[in-house]
Amino acid sequence: MEKRENMLRVRFSDAEFESLKLRAEEAGCTMSELVRDHLGKVRVNNKELERERVAMLNRINANLNMIARWVNTHKSAADAVDVVAHLMALEREIGEISR
Repeated sequence: MEKRENMLRVRFSDAEFESLKLRAEEAGCTMSELVRDHLGKVRVNNKELERERVAMLNRINANLNMIARWVNTHKSAADAVDVVAHLMALEREIGEISR
């Protein structure tokens, strides 16, 4: 086994600490083992990219609201082809965000 000489000090709230302690007990390991075992299994999100995604989703939401408002206002004149084209553009944009 590789010798572990590096230590990371982490501050937890009482609730976080108790949750970690309980999970370790349930898994039959120490809290350190639990954290080490999950290092490679946890997905870490880049906070800047996440903010950009949220901003893009907000723009998409605004577009959807505009389309819905237009369709509700012009029910008789609503051109289904135009509405579908706008929705497909939004679908492409959502696809780009999820990459």
